[in-house]
Amino acid sequence: MPKKSARTVSSHAAVGITVAAIADAALAIIRAVGVDGLTMRGVAERLGVRAPTLYHHVHNKADLLDLVARNAFDEFAADETTYENLATIDEWLELTRTGSLEFRAFYAAHPGLAGLIQTKAAPDRDQGDGSRAALIRAQIGSLVRLGVPEAEARHLFEVSARWSLAAVVADLSDELFADGLDVFLAGLSARLTSARAGHTASRPRR
Repeated sequence: MPKKSARTVSSHAAVGITVAAIADAALAIIRAVGVDGLTMRGVAERLGVRAPTLYHHVHNKADLLDLVARNAFDEFAADETTYENLATIDEWLELTRTGSLEFRAFYAAHPGLAGLIQTKAAPDRDQGDGSRAALIRAQIGSLVRLGVPEAEARHLFEVSARWSLAAVVADLSDELFADGLDVFLAGLSARLTSARAGHTASRPRR
């Protein structure tokens, strides 16, 4: 009986394959050739393994795209920590503005990624693991800690996230994107301030 290859589906741990490594390899390929050029074979070759070794985490390209969407934002971990320490709505808005510009640059360096994330923008994407869910939880959680009712915080985050993604996918000029972002955030500021004030006023006095 021939010996089994050392690199089998069950040997992924032995060759150091992790979700983070797969996501990093996939993002590197997207930077080079875009989402349309991403393949299981390409990721495997970049990791120095055979394609079947990836099957512990991803069974096909659809699974691979889901994995990328969940884990594409490791480099924004600092923003996650900052959101957890904000003290005012104005600080939230300023960080959101800075983050939107950084995300736009990030998406520009990864052709097709914004469109992919847009298709994966389900209302429950703050649940589960991955850097995307962690960042979203930090963004929504900070608003709740600042006095915005959770339902409103979730809704306004959803509006904000979808506007930013749509603007990126629309490939606006730098000036149009920045102006549109400022106009959008001005309206968001008024809405958040009103929601916070209404929530505070509705609390029973002690």
